[in-house]
Amino acid sequence: MRKKSTSVMVSLAMSLILILLNCILDCGQLTVYAAAPSADNIKVNNEYVIPDGYDWCTFYVVVATNNTGKDITINAEFTAVDKNGNVVAKSQDYSDAVKKDQQFILYGQFKNVDIQGVSNFRYSFNVGETDNCTYNSVDIDAVNNGECLQVSATNYSEHDIQGVGVRTVFLKNGKAVGFDTVNIADVGYTFHGGSTNSQVVGHNTAKYDTYILTYTSAGNDPLMDF
Repeated sequence: MRKKSTSVMVSLAMSLILILLNCILDCGQLTVYAAAPSADNIKVNNEYVIPDGYDWCTFYVVVATNNTGKDITINAEFTAVDKNGNVVAKSQDYSDAVKKDQQFILYGQFKNVDIQGVSNFRYSFNVGETDNCTYNSVDIDAVNNGECLQVSATNYSEHDIQGVGVRTVFLKNGKAVGFDTVNIADVGYTFHGGSTNSQVVGHNTAKYDTYILTYTSAGNDPLMDF
């Protein structure tokens, strides 16, 4: 099978008005709920603005669901704009393979020094179909060890795949208090068949009572059929 080249630009002009940005960052929380599912059946479930806890950067996190009925690749471009509509900063993110019907996370990371005076955040998705998703070959287990989450991944297939991309939003009383992302692999970005490995997430996260964890998995060879 070959990876299909058709791609569809999904324009999401979701604007987030930030009044008194410094105050918002100090509070560590701003949540916006998408008004409706986006075009082409990428449904945005939640959006969060999450400071990193070090006063160095801010994450703009989008939690969405792939309702296209197909496995997809997806690229995202995030922009921060000032009150005059001028682009202040840009950030990009992507996933090689999101399984149909699965939830996923994409995010923009902005240095705080670059977004002083920002008024809005916007983003757009570029979506394409793929035959290279290995989501069903992987299992994820997360255990709270008291200070952070111990996340384990197992590759149940006989084939080497790319490292498993794990992304986690930590919540307290429904509000985001932290964000973390890790890649679980054996060597570099290769996760061997039959292997189990683990990482910890949430080291710099305040007290939380629940979390949203998503993962994506892609094969090393687009011609490989899992």
